Amino acid sequence: MRRLATVLCLLTAAVPGVAACAAPQTRPGDGSAVWGTYEAEVSGVTPGPGDRAVTVHVKALAGRDGCSRNVQVGHHEEENGVIFANIVQESAESDTFGACPTFAPAEVTLTSAEPIGDRPLSLNQKTWALKNGAYTRCDENLGCNPPKDRCDPTWTRAAVRGMDVSRHSQGHVEACDGTWLVMTVADDPTSCGAEPRPGCEVNTAVRRYFLRNEPAGWSIVARTTSGGCDAVREAAPAFPRNLCANLEPTARLVTVAPTPPPDLPGG
Repeated sequence: MRRLATVLCLLTAAVPGVAACAAPQTRPGDGSAVWGTYEAEVSGVTPGPGDRAVTVHVKALAGRDGCSRNVQVGHHEEENGVIFANIVQESAESDTFGACPTFAPAEVTLTSAEPIGDRPLSLNQKTWALKNGAYTRCDENLGCNPPKDRCDPTWTRAAVRGMDVSRHSQGHVEACDGTWLVMTVADDPTSCGAEPRPGCEVNTAVRRYFLRNEPAGWSIVARTTSGGCDAVREAAPAFPRNLCANLEPTARLVTVAPTPPPDLPGG
């Protein structure tokens, strides 16, 4: 959990008449616990009360004394039609692994000077949108209103992000009919860095992925480096042959960064 504020403690034992601060490991309950401010996990949002407020539901840290108190709205601003807010809690145990093994429900009201309407809410860097009277959290890859066309780059890029490849991999769509998707994706196109390091040479595998349209998005049914239909038809006999019959084996991605010439005498 990302800490938003830190309690600063000056150990002043050498200064007469000034009490020293408690050590961070001091247990809550003895009056000297060290509390810090942390993000709270948002579990849901409901409209109201009224048209200028929403109720934010939170999973507050729990399990012992000192886990959570003062769940509240921290930083709050509104711009470009979006309401931004941090939902935070105070804890004296968040930095201790396993000290707060459970959660307890909590609520906090987020208010606006103007009617909220259908403006999206960015809560702790995650966006929530109002649809049919209820708030749902937007997908990190697809956004709040993904296109209906599953062949749209928004959906195919999201498919690549779900693969076991480098986050820099983009993917190349070879075929898409709305039900089936074929694309080639390099394992790591930036093995030598975003700007290839001088003298670096990397031979990276490029694989072909066959995917099927599911309610949640594209789902992988086969992966291969060979051409033709054998790999995908074995995994999914319904896959149409016209999308795979002419596919060639994938070529590897070779990255070669030239080595700079040696310095000449005299500079």
